[in-house]
Amino acid sequence: MGRGSSNKMISNVTILLSIIIIIVSNLLLSATTVASFSFWPYHYVHVTNELTGGKVLLVHCKSGTRDLGVQNITPAKELTWRFRPGFLVVSTLYWCYVAPDDSHHIHFDAWTNDVAGKYEYDYNMSWVVKDDGLYVRIPTRGDLCWQKWDQGRMERDSEILLTRFN
Repeated sequence: MGRGSSNKMISNVTILLSIIIIIVSNLLLSATTVASFSFWPYHYVHVTNELTGGKVLLVHCKSGTRDLGVQNITPAKELTWRFRPGFLVVSTLYWCYVAPDDSHHIHFDAWTNDVAGKYEYDYNMSWVVKDDGLYVRIPTRGDLCWQKWDQGRMERDSEILLTRFN
């Protein structure tokens, strides 16, 4: 391979890289946020209190890297958060603990790739807490019962902070 063909190959690679940089730059400049790119959108999780009798719902949700803290959700209100799954991570997990009083609780995975994949998921995973337990809300099928209430409350030495019941 002569010196001329080597220079020509370097020139072609430079042109190709320049075109790629221009395309990516235009995409970045035309978007208002990175979230508008379909390859890395935000995902939303909603936990809605539909308990009757004016019951306030204690909710504590977290992932391995983010703790949303203990929240008291009033009737007909919801806790909502957004996140982007790790770009190179195989699965993201958010789990929640919900309790309407000190006699009942549910501990569940609020978002995993597996749970989201089972339903008509449009980047919004919606959970609804009702008098008889936890439901997953599916836009075209309504609320499907996910889990009934467990009796009692989690042990005090668990990761959950039960400040409301102390």
